[in-house]
Amino acid sequence: MKILHTSDWHLGNQICGRKRYDEHEQFLSWLLSLINREGVDILIVAGDIFDATTPPNRSLEQYYQFLARAAGSSCRQIIITAGNHDSPSLIAAPRELCKYLNITVVGQVPDDPEELITILKDLDGRPELIICPVPYLRDRDVRTMQAGESAGEKAANLIEGIKARYHAIGSCAEKMREEMGDFIPIIATGHLFAAGGITREDDGCRDLYLGTLASVGADAFPSCIDYLALGHLHLPQRVCGNDRMRYSGAPLPMGFGEAGQTKSVLMLDVQDSRNMSVKEIPVPVFQQLRRISGAFEEVLKELGRLKMEYSPALVEVILEDPRIIPDASERIRTTIQGSPVEVLKVKAQRISAQAMQPERAEESLAGLSPEEVFHRRLDAAEIPKEERQELLESFHEIYSELLEEDTNSE
Repeated sequence: MKILHTSDWHLGNQICGRKRYDEHEQFLSWLLSLINREGVDILIVAGDIFDATTPPNRSLEQYYQFLARAAGSSCRQIIITAGNHDSPSLIAAPRELCKYLNITVVGQVPDDPEELITILKDLDGRPELIICPVPYLRDRDVRTMQAGESAGEKAANLIEGIKARYHAIGSCAEKMREEMGDFIPIIATGHLFAAGGITREDDGCRDLYLGTLASVGADAFPSCIDYLALGHLHLPQRVCGNDRMRYSGAPLPMGFGEAGQTKSVLMLDVQDSRNMSVKEIPVPVFQQLRRISGAFEEVLKELGRLKMEYSPALVEVILEDPRIIPDASERIRTTIQGSPVEVLKVKAQRISAQAMQPERAEESLAGLSPEEVFHRRLDAAEIPKEERQELLESFHEIYSELLEEDTNSE
């Protein structure tokens, strides 16, 4: 039995305002070809199907067209769970229709673990796989808020709530396995920040659970789980080096911080709970991203080299130059004129010779994260350092609640 694990498609994502519909269409077509070529039995998408809770209509169309085509492929079962970027109600809305296509969609975890668990049977009707499709667990899903909690107490209670949820689901799955056969594999999903997880600057990962104070340890997951298919982190990686607890990573780079990274999906070859192998399958590069940094002349030279290659590329330029160059943008445009190279962003990081500290260049609001904007506001108000931590904790909590608000549920 072959299981394909992917996550973090982020349909509808933009880079510096540039829409990426063509890239996503190419990825979904490639993924469908892979499913048919490899004879994949089960497809798991572990959250963040969309980039926002209210995705563009074109992204919805791409998603549903893919599901319709995948339902007619070699796949016997498709598992879709909501991530922190997704609207739980939007993901779950076509649930009853999807059942007829052997597609399981889970927006929010039910109170009863048995309602969550899916048992996949072989062609002879015998159970061959137990699937626990756990979506992103929101704060309100796993704990009761208490007045006067510190950020540390909230994080600890949240971790305990997540752990309790997974162990309740695992206990139910283990009981089912004992009734059906000891070696039936148990596959679970998750969308969270595991302790020790690796991220990169500008990779599009939102901090979860009060700014990653509550990163989830490997002990949160019961030992009965034979493979944990994770989403949220965009770099493919193992949890604590465990080959059976893995992030597939995002199939497309979400920002220039991921430029040059090899993206992948994961293929599981499963015999039973004792015999299972996992291999990474690289995803083709559908749109080259480049980050070029250095002194102004070095940047122009590198852009000229890219122009000579005549290869389509989206570029971020970081000027590391002590000088103020008034016509920098115009000279950059002239350098790449007539080529498929497109510079989407230019950042200046001038160095003060006296203080040897980076000076802030002119910044646009679009180029700053909400947390960076909040830091700027603290600086402008000259808030003392000793008062900032509590304000930042409150900001993270309020911002997380705003992100988790499901505007499609009413």
